[in-house]
Order: sequence, then C-alpha cells, then structure tokens
Amino acid sequence: MKAAVFREAGKPFSVEDVPVPEPGPGELLIRVHRCGVCGSDLHMTDEHSCFNPPGGSVIGHEFAGEVVALGDGTQAAWKEGHRLAALPYIGCGVCRACLSGDPTQCPDVRSQASGGAIGGFAEYCVVSARDAVRLSDGLGWEEGAFVEPVAVGVHTVATAQIPMGARVLVLGAGPVGLAVAACARIAGAEAVAVAARTDRRADPAVTMGASEFMLADDDLAQNFARHAGGPPEFVIECVGLPGMLGRATSLVAPRGTVVMAGACMQQESFMPIVATMKELRVQFAICYSRREFAFAEKLIASGRIDPMPMFDGTVGFDDFPGRFEELRTDKEVCKIMLKP
Repeated sequence: MKAAVFREAGKPFSVEDVPVPEPGPGELLIRVHRCGVCGSDLHMTDEHSCFNPPGGSVIGHEFAGEVVALGDGTQAAWKEGHRLAALPYIGCGVCRACLSGDPTQCPDVRSQASGGAIGGFAEYCVVSARDAVRLSDGLGWEEGAFVEPVAVGVHTVATAQIPMGARVLVLGAGPVGLAVAACARIAGAEAVAVAARTDRRADPAVTMGASEFMLADDDLAQNFARHAGGPPEFVIECVGLPGMLGRATSLVAPRGTVVMAGACMQQESFMPIVATMKELRVQFAICYSRREFAFAEKLIASGRIDPMPMFDGTVGFDDFPGRFEELRTDKEVCKIMLKP
C-alpha cells in the first residue's frame, strides 16, 4: 500500500510502498478515506520540536475509513463495509485506563499520532474495535475525519468545567480553537470570544458558535471586557507556541481557569507570580476519552456542530509531501485532508 513515511525532521514525507498491516485480536483493518493534517503533525515533524516520530513511521490521527478486514473477536459488532472514525490510540485492552475508556493513558499504548502504529497517512491502517465509532448515515468522509478534532474540543471544555453563563476566551482560531468555541457554547457559556493574530478565520469562528471574533492584539483584554461585561473567567489556549502560557495567565480573571490545549513542543517559560497572585487554576488537556469521542460524532451527526466551515479541501499522495511542507507557513488554510 502507499503511505506518506516520515524519515527525519526537516525533510518532506516520502511516499512509499509499505506492507498492509494485519488486524490482531480485537482490531479492525480499515481503508482510510480521509485523514486531516493537524497542527501537532506540523509541530512534531519540525526540526525544532522536542519530539519527533521515529524515522520510518507513518503518522496521521484525524481519519475516517471503511472496515475491510476483522480481527478475532470483532465479528459480533463489526462487518466489512462499516464506516467509522476511531481513537488513534491502540491500548492493551485490559488495563485500568483501557477498561475505563481512556486508552490514551494505557502504559502500553500504540499511538498512531506519534508513530507507535501506522496512522492515517496511508491507504490502510489498523484500529481498536473497542475504540472505534460507527459513522451515522449521511455523514461524509470529511465530516467523519472531523470527529477527532471536535472530540478534542469536547474534552477540553469538559476539563475546563465551564458552567452556564461563563465568560470564555479562546486563544487561537485553528481547528481545535474553533471546536472548543463551539463546544463551549453548547455547554452554556454566555460569551465565547475567539482571538487570533489575523481576522482570516473570523467568519468560521462565528459560524461555528463564537459570540465574537477578536484580534489578539494589545487591546484584547479591553475588547473582551467590553463584549462580555468583564474579564474572561476561562482562557483556553489552542495555539501551542512558546509564550502562550504567560499570555493566557495575564488575560484571565483573578481566580479564573487557564486550560492549555495547544500542543507546544518547545521550551516554555512564564512568570509564576502572576498566576500565584491571581490564584489561578492552570490545567493541561490532551486528547479525549472513548465516550467523548463518541459524543463528538453525535454532535456532528445531529447538526449541533458543523465542522465544514474549517474544511479547505483534499490532496492526494502525489502532492501530499509538498503541500504538508507548505502548511508550515501557509496560515490561510484551516484544514487540509489527505485523500489516499
């Protein structure tokens, strides 16, 4: 099968022929139909990142596909032809984390997001049947591939514990930031502003649920207070670059909550006394549970969240390596998906 193989940081992916993986017990082999490019893919393959996938690995974690082969023990729930999205983490299936629906914390997890197992930048990949979610009738492949980033939004908002009527500021207008904004409004937040350095994603931010879009400039704190009637009680950071922790702690209200959902893979520093004097709660968030992933699919299928304003098109294997590298500097694009 064809796959986009990561060889080393600083070099484009290499499209190669690699063996088709075989599903083990409790696993499914799927034909990948779409796989989104995530900001974390760009971060972890950058030569300045603190972590790079192993050379020769195939990453890609925002995928949707069709079952083409079943491993032992899956026949009762799955059939060839079933359409699904799946958590890109294959756990052992017997530890406490796996049994509680949280395979990302399994001590023996194989991560498709970071090269522990073949991910979605390939024609085929294996997923855990236990952690796969059937796609509702009527959902397209692009919408199916958006389940994963929307699930990040679900988990981030749940982690923040946002109450009804809250004032929320989301830093970053990428797919995670927009998904967080949409989920925060569904959770009952009254004011949800999305802030970014440019206004290129102002329209999709409001379309997906933000009450306001703002520029992340020197007037952000004042503009938010004018819009929401006070400083943000929750600041959710979805950029993933150094300096954002300090920015978030400076913006949030005293005794407020900062949630770091951006995947920063470089050294970070901030002034702790600011958070101390404000008595802030600072929480980091990553991924999602099986239940949150399934709920994300329901939010999309029911129309409560429409992720398609983020969609910017597909690319095939021939153009994928070059297009992936262009995304490091092309900030006009929100979401490109590989169509194997």
